[in-house]
Amino acid sequence: MNKKVIRIVGIIIMAVAVIFLVNRFLSFDVDFAELFTSQTLPGLLIVTVCVMVTLFIGSVGWDIWLSFFSGQRVPVLPTYSIYTRSNIAKYFPGNVGHYAMRQLYGTSLGIKQRELLFSTVLEIFCMALTALVLSIVLARDVFFLFVVDVFQKSWVLPAIIILIAVVVAAAVFFMRKKNISASEIFDYLKQKSFRLSLISVIGLMACNMMIFGLSLLLLFRFIANVDGTYGLLIISAGIVSWLIGFITPGVPGGIGVREAVMVLMLTPMIDNDVVLFIAVIQRVAYIFSDVISWVIGKALERQVGTL
Repeated sequence: MNKKVIRIVGIIIMAVAVIFLVNRFLSFDVDFAELFTSQTLPGLLIVTVCVMVTLFIGSVGWDIWLSFFSGQRVPVLPTYSIYTRSNIAKYFPGNVGHYAMRQLYGTSLGIKQRELLFSTVLEIFCMALTALVLSIVLARDVFFLFVVDVFQKSWVLPAIIILIAVVVAAAVFFMRKKNISASEIFDYLKQKSFRLSLISVIGLMACNMMIFGLSLLLLFRFIANVDGTYGLLIISAGIVSWLIGFITPGVPGGIGVREAVMVLMLTPMIDNDVVLFIAVIQRVAYIFSDVISWVIGKALERQVGTL
């Protein structure tokens, strides 16, 4: 696929994603004037900046894997540009849009498709593993109650089995098509640089998860004046809600899912209206951070020579 076609596809997907974002933003059942008061605006801006930092950290994690699999040092700025410009595609049709755009744009880095795919798979693995471990450590009882509740739905287990089967089939198909042997994968796993990359990226993802949790705590403490005794639970809710929103397929940007998880985890101790209001503020901050980061990525596009 040539650069012109890739650019056109990217523009179409970005346009649809922006339209979806604007529509969702306007559909929030909240008085937007309340989001921009002297009490709420500082928290909104701080969380926006915090989430922008997580996007940069995420791009560094992806860059580490790109450098490992390509066998060359990949500059961070081009990676960040592609990461942030692709990220907004998660609002249409979901995270799959984000990763599909990475595959399209990533070729401008001079990296092969399979190396891009390997890097993305390992990044996803590190994110999900770190979030899962922190969720269990910080909110074990609530997390397992949520999991039990989800698995009581009759369609969940068959859906998971089908999803795993599809992923395995796709992986086998890709490996055969690209002539990738199991021994080649084991060779990667045995390398010392692989272990160092794994530890580095997991450390970065842990920082991101804590930023998600601490930024949510900041909103509850300084906007809603919630008692600090709920601090650990709120941090946990920030991480667990991110994880569930991330792994739920077909949900653009985790919209609705993350907020529902926050309500489920926090309303036994915190008033439902307060949780919903903070959830909306957090979502608006996430949207602002994604859009601003996309603008920065576009500004860097010509300077760093990416698509």
